[in-house]
Amino acid sequence: MSTVAEIKKQIKGGKTGPLYLLEGDDLQSRHDLGIEFANVVDEGLQAFNVQSFYANEATNTSGRDQLIGTLLSNARTLPMMAPRRVIVVHEADRLLAPKRVKDDEDGAAEPEPGKKGKRAPAMTPAEELEAYIENPEPMTTLVFVSGPLDANRRVVKLLRKHADVVDCGSLANPREAAMWVTKRLEKDELQIEPKALSLLLNTTGVSLGRIRAEVDKLVLYAAGESTITAAHVKDLVIPQNEPGEVFALMDAIRDSNAASALREVSALIDAGIQPPMILGQLRAATIRLRPDSRLTKGLEAVFRTDVAIKSSAGTPQYLLECLVVELCAR
Repeated sequence: MSTVAEIKKQIKGGKTGPLYLLEGDDLQSRHDLGIEFANVVDEGLQAFNVQSFYANEATNTSGRDQLIGTLLSNARTLPMMAPRRVIVVHEADRLLAPKRVKDDEDGAAEPEPGKKGKRAPAMTPAEELEAYIENPEPMTTLVFVSGPLDANRRVVKLLRKHADVVDCGSLANPREAAMWVTKRLEKDELQIEPKALSLLLNTTGVSLGRIRAEVDKLVLYAAGESTITAAHVKDLVIPQNEPGEVFALMDAIRDSNAASALREVSALIDAGIQPPMILGQLRAATIRLRPDSRLTKGLEAVFRTDVAIKSSAGTPQYLLECLVVELCAR
């Protein structure tokens, strides 16, 4: 498995391979690295040789089959006046390991690769993709940017065997994690106390996805201040509680008590409450906010979060926690 730094070095040198799988729990890191592959091609030629696809737009088997056909057709097309063609597939987990549900227009379950019916074609689109992975076009760089995958799928096994797999979810060590946090906070002109940094990393470990989520919340929570303190970290990152009374979350939002509201959201999720139900509670709390300016901004934030959750812009818990911090801001 390769590191992000190693792949960036390949991109800078223009010496990328034919297949990549970008994995890991940090969505932003996966997305950013996927976009960076375009730099393999000179800027003036990118319009002819760089393409991006979003697999989440293929919502059923027919759509996925069509997307696979388009991908392979483009992948087998020679680059135009450039050494390589670059194709990036975002949300690739929707293509490589779609949920095993009856999401097709005719209600039929997705056929497994290799299992043919009486009228099945010589090779299904899924099998064509598997064949391409085993023998990719050498002048094309095909990049799959993916969330969690079903490791039991044949196509996933093949991809992990033949592709350059990149871990976009973990930093190398605590020192690198500390440097990442410090650099990230500099963008918002914030510093962090050594004790606060230690508490943060002791809680998150070196998981970049977890670190990024907690730092983003801390930035919102410490708005107007110059330094993130140990108290900030203890309030937002460390506390874990059991769910309180029915109105505990509403009361916390009304009182702008972000620490308490975050504990309630975390406890509700741990108790198995579905994100849409929690969002509904937050909307109910928002409707009771005063003055009207706070109510208006709050409802706008709730709407944005609803769209973000439905479009998989981040994990539901992270999006709900960011909403809580925004609603509690005075």
